Amino acid sequence: MRVLDVFRLAFKALSTHKIRTTLLVLSVVVGVAAIVALTAQTEGVGRSIISSFQSLGPDTIIVNVMGRGLTEADIALISSLENVREVIPVIRETASVNLGGSTVNAVIYGISSDGLKDVLGDLKLIDGSPYPDASVPLAVVGNQIATSNTTNQLIILPGQVLTVSIRGGPASVASSITMIVSGILDKYGITGFISPDTSIFIPLQAAQQIFNRRWFNMLIVKASDPNSVDSVIEDLRNVYGGTINAMSPTQIAQTMQNVVLQMSILLGGIAAISLIAAALGIFNMMLVTVTERTREIGTLKALGFKNRHILTQIILEGLLIGLFGGVAGVVIGIAAAYMLPNIVTRGLFRAPMPGVGRAQYASPVLRISYAPYINPFMVVVSFALAVVISVLSSLYPAWRAAKMDPVRALRYE
Repeated sequence: MRVLDVFRLAFKALSTHKIRTTLLVLSVVVGVAAIVALTAQTEGVGRSIISSFQSLGPDTIIVNVMGRGLTEADIALISSLENVREVIPVIRETASVNLGGSTVNAVIYGISSDGLKDVLGDLKLIDGSPYPDASVPLAVVGNQIATSNTTNQLIILPGQVLTVSIRGGPASVASSITMIVSGILDKYGITGFISPDTSIFIPLQAAQQIFNRRWFNMLIVKASDPNSVDSVIEDLRNVYGGTINAMSPTQIAQTMQNVVLQMSILLGGIAAISLIAAALGIFNMMLVTVTERTREIGTLKALGFKNRHILTQIILEGLLIGLFGGVAGVVIGIAAAYMLPNIVTRGLFRAPMPGVGRAQYASPVLRISYAPYINPFMVVVSFALAVVISVLSSLYPAWRAAKMDPVRALRYE
């Protein structure tokens, strides 16, 4: 008997029980879609963070000291070290901005104009211009702060005056300050150690005056070349001992790659559990189907079907379930992968501000903005798992059907 004929019989057997077949296919679809969608999120987040850290440049070192701020003396000391090309001081403060009756969280960074370009890798403005290095409180505002969540239109424009409330800080610092918007940033997502979308950048001199501060939260050290980064970090640790925290974006990116790999394996394993449940469902349903088709199988054997033909037909039924479920699961998983970032960033990360109306939401201090990455290897693996698990789940029912005695099968009621 031709294989094509057995294939047609298998397809006809599945189409006869449409609801049962649909449920079996859906159980496979869920597992495959979960693997594709979840691993796409972890890889997308990882690639976004890694690329953003790398945008700082391979010659960059982020420095802070535990237990105290950094001063001009530290800048002078670090600048004197061998292979250090530049030191960029940064002041950081958390704040909230009042926008038309609603309040959003933000982080204020005091940094020089050239330092801002180094931190962001590429200064992308959708409106306005960068601020000059002066004591005037001009501000470059992050895209998420300047854009309405509902209309996606700019609600802050260059030249507008912002009122910003400072959270904490020295007692001498005013509880609220005003600044003039100089420019609006394009969307960045996470860039290095900051989130530009929820940040406000002002000149370093202005930040020192506003916060009445002569110390810095961190220093961005530029080595003379990428090959000198390790030697500069070693010199910094020799000078400051165990109190210093100095890391290069390259080291952070390597660490993130390991973390993302482990997260992908973890989430992929969790999603694969649903495939195991699908396998049990297919196994159970195939056994029931074989029992229900006892007389049919006996008739086929009486007509001349060999054991291998019955075996092949049942296995082909499992193969078809795996193929249909695998293809549909991959398609749905890819679609879900591109939908999840919007659900996560616009839904899970929006929470009502205490004491504020329901329609007013606080923007997160750190927003995860990323594009999912569909790994072709994971797509192939998930599809192959769906097919293999479906076939394996059909082996015992197929063997049991093939071993039926045709005489007893014909007498079965």
